Amino acid sequence: MSPLFERKKVPPLSIEASVHFVSAATAIQATRRQVWEFIKPPENGVLMDPDIVCGFKAPGTEGVGELQVFISIRDGLERVSALEVMEEIPQELAITRSVGGEDPAGRGRTVLRDGDDGATVLEHGQYFTLPAGAAGYLGEYERQHRLYCRQYVERVKAFLERQPGQPVG
Repeated sequence: MSPLFERKKVPPLSIEASVHFVSAATAIQATRRQVWEFIKPPENGVLMDPDIVCGFKAPGTEGVGELQVFISIRDGLERVSALEVMEEIPQELAITRSVGGEDPAGRGRTVLRDGDDGATVLEHGQYFTLPAGAAGYLGEYERQHRLYCRQYVERVKAFLERQPGQPVG
């Protein structure tokens, strides 16, 4: 077979690379079911990320193994990304990975739990690899991932707690 058609194996994580986790959480005045039904469909991605212009589920599996595809416009360029659902407990937990992502250990983790006064606590976190040789930049990596998590949970909260008749977006 021609070397042009041979599959390249993904190298394992370097022993020097380390995996880290950051998250953000917020209480939302909505039931777990309402929160889940908002965050689960990829079509709602356009309401949670200003770069996303389209989201849809790839045909096939529902739940674990499901592929969610997103089309975004960033810096004037159209980009396509996909998330695979690795684990799912409806209205409680979802773990995803970016298909074709640069970080083989990268994962998203979304947890819903009961909060005070009928609220739902939405926590979104990210596992990421700190590349070997980048130890001095751990704080910056954590800040960037935590900012994304914070923006995600705050956007969900803002949408679900908006006043009736208030415009979306």
